[in-house]
Amino acid sequence: MVRLTFYYKGGCWLCDTAEDMLNGLIEKYDIMVKKVDITSSDELYELYRFDIPVFEFKDGSALHGRIRKKELLEKIEANKE
Repeated sequence: MVRLTFYYKGGCWLCDTAEDMLNGLIEKYDIMVKKVDITSSDELYELYRFDIPVFEFKDGSALHGRIRKKELLEKIEANKE
């Protein structure tokens, strides 16, 4: 299993693209996703507003912005429990 937090904002096309890519991998790699809308908190909004989408992994690493599938697969492999 791989656990990650997905920081996003509604209306963000990069977020939609990243989510579609992630959804295609969830079952194959047994990924548990915690989705967090950055507009739910002023603190989160200030922290991530220029970086979304953000995939944050258990090991503390993250991918953000234009996320490439190859990079995502590498992070998934590195964070398998």
